[in-house]
Amino acid sequence: MGGTGRFTRSRAGDLRIAHRSDLAADHVLRAIDAHRANAARGREFCEHWGPASSVSRIVLRRAQGDLDLAVKWNHPRGLRAALSEGWTGSRAVRARAGAERLAGLAVDHPPIWAVVERRRPGRVLESFLLTGYCAGSLPLPARMPELLASPRRRRSVAHEIGRVLGTLHGAGLDHRDLKHSNWLVGGDDRVVLLDLDALVALRRLPWRARVRALGQLEAYASDLYPELPRSDRARVLRAYLAHAPELRARRRALVGDVRAWVERRLAHWRGRDRALHVYYPMAPRPPLAPTPVDLRETSVEGERCA
Repeated sequence: MGGTGRFTRSRAGDLRIAHRSDLAADHVLRAIDAHRANAARGREFCEHWGPASSVSRIVLRRAQGDLDLAVKWNHPRGLRAALSEGWTGSRAVRARAGAERLAGLAVDHPPIWAVVERRRPGRVLESFLLTGYCAGSLPLPARMPELLASPRRRRSVAHEIGRVLGTLHGAGLDHRDLKHSNWLVGGDDRVVLLDLDALVALRRLPWRARVRALGQLEAYASDLYPELPRSDRARVLRAYLAHAPELRARRRALVGDVRAWVERRLAHWRGRDRALHVYYPMAPRPPLAPTPVDLRETSVEGERCA
């Protein structure tokens, strides 16, 4: 799992496509069309469906074998966002860069098959990220009912989350969106990290980045499953510190700063209207059936970039 492979560049109108050489540009477009249709039908036809992005599972039926994909559409968000992404790169492009930063690290993430941007001069209007679908995996909040019933599995997942975060920080990488829906948990309790566009490389990881990362994990745990034993929360920190032994002498200060961060975040969340929390996976539900796209009878053509 993980990796980006070698990419070929193609164009289709104002779409710029970077795709693995063993996935035709035309097939990328067919997968995007299938996801657009799912998103137009609404939340019940998508793995995730929200104002900023949507994801659905698309299976390409190809002569050389089926390809099981998660297609993420980063929706148009107005002129300011389009200009910003024209300068910094789209979320899809940044996700590919994040995956490349993880090369050689023991951090699982979905393999990237294609990145697509709709561009105009100086602007990115929308983007798409096609990754391998992690069959058998569920977002952490959806997996948690099983984990709460199994202390052994719960301890294993807690250790893995701490280990992955410690590995990232040890490599100078900061993931700035560690909400629990960005962690997939497989049937074998391996964890997979999502939303790699939020992964940035720093010359020196500041204390506040460590506090924020650990605080995000703890705040979501406190909010979503307050019955989680304190010992399991401590297990995350122990696994994290195993990759940052220089921090062990400052453990008390780290715990205190994280606790203060969490209290501020929980106080902010108390003003939320929970009736508005309609987006999966904060409201776990059964897995959806994939959308098949039969490509076995289609020709493959694409306009190559110069």
